[in-house]
Amino acid sequence: MTIRPFPIRTRPLQGESLWSFLIRLSSRNGISILGMLNSIRNWEKKYVQRADWGLLDFSPETAIDMQGLSQLSGLSVEVLHTMTVHNLLKTFGNKEEIQRARFLSGMLIDHYRFCPQCLSESVPYHRLLWRFENITGCLKHRCSLHNECPNCFQTISLKEIAELNACPYCGHRLSTANYQNGDIEWRQQKWLYDALDTVLKTNITHVSHSDTANRLLYILCGYGNNFDRQTAESALPNPSVLPTLLQHARETLRTNRALHLSFLLSVLLTHNVSMSEFLEMEVPQTFIDSLREEKVRKYDQFSCQAPWCSGDDRPGTLIKTGTTSKRLSTGQTLLYYMACTECGCEYAIDEHGSLTERTYFMEGYHVLSKISSPMTSIKKIARRMNLSEDKARRCVAYFRSRLVLSVSRDVPHIHLGILEKVITAVRNGQTIKQIQSWPDWVSYDEFLLYRFHKDVMKELIVLKRPRVSERKDRSDKRVKVEKALQLLLEADRDITIASVSELIGACPETIRNWGCNQLIADMKGRQKGMRLAKRNETIYRKAEEYLSHQNGQVRSDELYQHLGILKRVLWRSAPEITAYIAELLRTHNQLNSYE
Repeated sequence: MTIRPFPIRTRPLQGESLWSFLIRLSSRNGISILGMLNSIRNWEKKYVQRADWGLLDFSPETAIDMQGLSQLSGLSVEVLHTMTVHNLLKTFGNKEEIQRARFLSGMLIDHYRFCPQCLSESVPYHRLLWRFENITGCLKHRCSLHNECPNCFQTISLKEIAELNACPYCGHRLSTANYQNGDIEWRQQKWLYDALDTVLKTNITHVSHSDTANRLLYILCGYGNNFDRQTAESALPNPSVLPTLLQHARETLRTNRALHLSFLLSVLLTHNVSMSEFLEMEVPQTFIDSLREEKVRKYDQFSCQAPWCSGDDRPGTLIKTGTTSKRLSTGQTLLYYMACTECGCEYAIDEHGSLTERTYFMEGYHVLSKISSPMTSIKKIARRMNLSEDKARRCVAYFRSRLVLSVSRDVPHIHLGILEKVITAVRNGQTIKQIQSWPDWVSYDEFLLYRFHKDVMKELIVLKRPRVSERKDRSDKRVKVEKALQLLLEADRDITIASVSELIGACPETIRNWGCNQLIADMKGRQKGMRLAKRNETIYRKAEEYLSHQNGQVRSDELYQHLGILKRVLWRSAPEITAYIAELLRTHNQLNSYE
C-alpha cells in the first residue's frame, strides 16, 4: 500500500518524545492521532487504542509500522528512534528483550508530567526524559515536574491527553500551574539528564551484560588491576548485590538478562563516572581474569522466586542463614538455608541442586489470587491450600500486611508505634512466643499482622545469619563508631559517614577500612525508619482529628492540603497510609451523606 506523506511537515524539538511529536503532527494535519496510528498499525486484528500510547516511546514497532510513519512524516526511521528509548535498549538489552526489557521495568511512568513554564512557550511539547521516574524536575527552568491539574487536582494519565497544554478532565490550561522548586538535588538531576541523553541520542555499539558488570566491578574496585571482594563490598550501599554482579561478569546466570538500569545509574552517579566515560571504558584483561579465578559461593547463584517480591529473579537478595544442612523426617536432605531480605521467603537447596521454598507463601499466593471474594472463610482457604487453619491465617496475614492481595475487605491499619516496639523487641532478643504473649494484642490475627510485616521478618532473618567474629584489633574501633551512631540517633542528627567522622576524629576512609560502612548504613536506615514512623503517626493523628471536626462531605484534596503533603508523595513512601486515609475518608463521607 502506497502511503502519501502529510502535506504539513513538522520537525521534532529538542528532547521531544515520539508520543508528543505524533500529537503535534496529527493536529497540524487535521487528523486524530488514533486515526493516523491506525492507518499504519502493525496489528492485523487489533486497533491501536489510547492505552497503547505508552508503547510509542518504548517499543513503537510493537504497534505501528515505522517505515509507514517515516513516509508520513518525511523523517528517517533513525531520527524517529531518537525520540524513543530504542537506542538505550540496543545498547544494554538483548534483541529478544526489546519488547519487554526487564532492565527498564518500573522506570517509565504512564502519568503525564509537565513543566508549566515549558508549556507556556510558543510550541509546547513533552520531553522523553520526563517519562523516566527518577527525572523529577525541568532542568531548563529549575522547576519541579507536575502530574496533577492545577484546577481539578486529578492525576493526569498519559493515555487521556488530547492536547499537551490542556487538562483532559476539566480543560484547564496546565501552564497556569504554580512554579515549584521542590526538594530537588539539581546537580544529581543534571547528571541523570546527561547520562540518559547520551544513550538515548547516540546509536552506540552494544555493551553486553558481562561487559557492563565487568566495568562496574572495575569502578567499584578503584580501577585496580585485580578484583578485590572486600573493596567492592565496601563501595556498595548494599553488599548483597555483589553476587549478582559477579554472576553477570562470569556469565553464570541460568537465564540471560541485564542488570537493572537504575542500579547502573546509581553506581555511576555515586562514583562520579559519566555515561560517556563508562561506555568508552576498557577493563584490563588481568582484572577480568581475576574475576573468574575467585571461587563462586553456591548460594550466590540463586534468587527469590516470589512473583510479588521486588527481588524476584534478581540474585543478591538471598542471604545465607545459620543452617548449612538438615535431614528432614521424610529422609530428604536440604542444604544452604537462605532467606530473602525483601519479602521474607525462606529457601534451601535440595539434593538435586534446585532451589526449594521452605515457607508456604508462594503456594498461598497462587491460591489466594484466585479467590474472588474477600469474605471467604479461613476454613475454605485452608482447604484450598491443603494447610492447617493456623498456617492459612499466617499466610493471609502475610499478604494483608503487604497489601498484595485483596484477602480481606478491610484495609489493615499498621500502628507504627507498635511496629517499632515489635522490631525493638526482636533486636533485643525477645522470641516470637514472648511477643505473642503481650497483653497489647486485641486478637491473634492482629498479632500475626505484625509478626509477618516485612520489617519484622527482615529483623528475624538477620538474627538467623551466621555470626562472623570481628578481628580483635578492630573491635575497639567498632565500639567507638557504635557509640557515635547512638549519640547521633538520640540527638536526631543526620547519620552520615561525615558526621561519624567528625565525632570520633577519624577520616571517612579510615572508617571504611575499619569495615564499619554497613554499620553506619544500618543505623542510617533505622533513623530513617524512626523519622518516617514519627511523621506517619502525625499524619494518622491529623487525618483522624480533621475528619472528626468536619460535618459535611470532605474532598480528598482538601484533606491532603490540611495534612501538608501531596497524595502521590505519601503513596510512594507509605502506600498503607494512603489506603487507610482513603478508607477513613470513604467512611466519613458515607456517614455524612444523609445529613
